[in-house]
Amino acid sequence: MRIVVASVLWLSGLCFLGFGLAFLWAPRETLALAGVATEGAIAATELRAFYGGVEIALGALILACASRRERWRDGLWLTLGCYGAIGTTRIAGMFIDGSDSPFLRFAACTEIGFALLAIAGLRWLTAAR
Repeated sequence: MRIVVASVLWLSGLCFLGFGLAFLWAPRETLALAGVATEGAIAATELRAFYGGVEIALGALILACASRRERWRDGLWLTLGCYGAIGTTRIAGMFIDGSDSPFLRFAACTEIGFALLAIAGLRWLTAAR
């Protein structure tokens, strides 16, 4: 189970880091993959700052936790909190707005999947004490 916990942390951290770097490099194009159109330099800067900055920070923190076994619990809580909140609010938005797309479904499944894996990892760490 240790390999699973470590893998969840590494994968979730790399996903955040990857999306953060994508928003840093090509913010409007990255958001367009989700079907959202933006225009102008101000929009690009805001996307870089918030989406890029927050996701890079979260990815780096989770990866730092993944690299030290005594920090796995912290990384799992961070993974659960972030991916769980993003996934549940995405699903709520889909219901509120009546929106649906393959991208939204894939993103929601990925986010809820990471949250559930984090819960499983936390349960395993608690049982292993």
